[in-house]
Amino acid sequence: MCGIAGYYDAREPASETRIRAMADRLAHRGPDADGFALIDTKRGDVWLGDRAKPAGSFDLALGHRRLSIIDLSDAGRQPMASADGKHWVVYNGEIYNYVELRAELAAKGHAFRSDSDTEVLLAAYREWGPAFLSRCNGMWGFALWDADRRELFCARDRFGVKPLYYAYGRDWFVFGSEIKALLAHPKVARRPNDAIIYDFLALKLCDHTSETFFAGIHKLPAAHTLVYQPGGEPEVRRYWDVRPAFELDTTPEAETRSIARFEELFEDAVRVRLRADVPIGTCLSGGVDSSSIVVTANRLMFEELKLPPSLVGDRQRTFSACFDDPRFDERRFIDEVIASTGASSHRVFPSGDRLWRELPALVAQMDEPIGSTSQYSQYNVFRLVKESGVKVTLDGQGADELMAGYPGYHGVFLATLVRAGRLVAAGREAYATWRHSGRGRSAAELALRTVYGLVPPRVSTPVRTVLAPYVAARTPEGRSLEVIDGDLHARFGDRREAWIAERSASMRDLGAKLYADTFEFSLPCLLRYADRNSMAFSIESRTPLLDYRLAELIFSLPLPMIMRGGWTKWIFRQAMTDRLPPAVQWRRDKLGFVTPEAIWLQQGKARVAEMLDDAHASAGYLDAGAVRAQLDRPPSGVFYTDLFRWYILELWMRHAFATQVAA
Repeated sequence: MCGIAGYYDAREPASETRIRAMADRLAHRGPDADGFALIDTKRGDVWLGDRAKPAGSFDLALGHRRLSIIDLSDAGRQPMASADGKHWVVYNGEIYNYVELRAELAAKGHAFRSDSDTEVLLAAYREWGPAFLSRCNGMWGFALWDADRRELFCARDRFGVKPLYYAYGRDWFVFGSEIKALLAHPKVARRPNDAIIYDFLALKLCDHTSETFFAGIHKLPAAHTLVYQPGGEPEVRRYWDVRPAFELDTTPEAETRSIARFEELFEDAVRVRLRADVPIGTCLSGGVDSSSIVVTANRLMFEELKLPPSLVGDRQRTFSACFDDPRFDERRFIDEVIASTGASSHRVFPSGDRLWRELPALVAQMDEPIGSTSQYSQYNVFRLVKESGVKVTLDGQGADELMAGYPGYHGVFLATLVRAGRLVAAGREAYATWRHSGRGRSAAELALRTVYGLVPPRVSTPVRTVLAPYVAARTPEGRSLEVIDGDLHARFGDRREAWIAERSASMRDLGAKLYADTFEFSLPCLLRYADRNSMAFSIESRTPLLDYRLAELIFSLPLPMIMRGGWTKWIFRQAMTDRLPPAVQWRRDKLGFVTPEAIWLQQGKARVAEMLDDAHASAGYLDAGAVRAQLDRPPSGVFYTDLFRWYILELWMRHAFATQVAA
């Protein structure tokens, strides 16, 4: 796990000073070592700073900051060259099946001088070309210079667990793991992207397109490659996709086989993610996802793999965020998992007072605005991991999007059944969902969510106004729109209508909704948060539930194997029988890493009013008078979520476009 940066410039010679400055912005991602390479793309000369600089005209620079996880020796340092010196790579991530790939490549005659997965990546590219990505199981963002093709080949993993950003112009191209590295290059302008800021305020969206909050800076989408040939423009292409089956029929025999296959793949996903040469722990929220990882990892660590104590200790180390307020605390479930595994439990209690002091630093770390205080809890967990000496964690990201883990999916599933004519099945599902709802969801609310998915797209816009409070927290409401600058809304209001139409389409079928949330609307921003929060403390976060083999299995299943009898993640719960404590396996209340956000923000309302004065940095985006008027009105609905976004936008604008951030 590392930080990478680089640039090509046809007009100005590549500079050691410049590439080091870019890479040093990523020192938190790789505190263990650094390196750079200057390359003459025409003649093939390479300079690593280890000898007198040749007289060549270097036009490509590659920079790297290393977080040593596998093969801690200098043999794993980057930039790394292939055996023939024709390929150079800077790479951020892990290829978990590198052991198997290495054996396959060795049988084909490839020799290895290190035990790193980086060298396996280079050999795999030499053997199979860009198609080698289909053989890799892992997370990655990398850039590889191919001297034979005279092109820079970049790629991002299937789900976008690891980031890769880029900007370009005439005769230049810049890339990096984080936006802050790109902004260290003088040709990358520091300009706000008005359209994306509008989406953030009006639609509560971020990370939903390849655009970023900075105009001209793009992110490479998940499961895409980018090819840049000097003097040309980047060519971005998708290399992997998976679509839900949309089927509703199943048989007991097929279910038994699928459950067994799920269990097998899930265990192997955890197994390969325990490969490391540094201490490993797990994040434990008390939900089905993280708890399943903890109990599975525990058996593998101490029974099958017998990992050495230097990596896992005498007991598995787990890390959790807890709260004194029982409405947001999951310790009763955490305690069940700890009791069943004998793992050690490390806990942190995030507070509102500390939140307000540390938000500027968190915003600076994220590069772009964040959507809620949940990200602050995660930030605290990874700080605790760092203090405990653990360098790798396993985390439960992805299951909610792949397997319909959020409460709002119930209505979408009911709409799917009704539209398919399965009225009896829909009736049974509706009754089971209402009867067993752990949070008292009413029949009326469930019905309204279902109706939203049944309304034809052409009339869903007016109906949406009535159903908005019951459909999703992201649905734009009147209060959030009132504070948006009038000129901004006039310029980009049509984006709101397009979003409503797109959301209406995905709400009509559970399979479509799962796909949209996995690759567009939910998971991408959560993965950005997790990457920045973990790397802020030089921690590698691994996500077993985003193993592509699991995703391909899940999306091939009939929908009733994902939701059934009012249960979300039905196949996952079945596969965890006799593994999870029953209280965790069959828990229904979905907290979703919540915090006492309303309480914290109520305490901070005065800060918002103070920041959004007439000289506020977000002028042109937020109407300060309208915000103050909202602060004087009684809170309702998702008011505090909106309030947090207004405050975060102001903080981000001050950090990104002003000389200092107000505390």
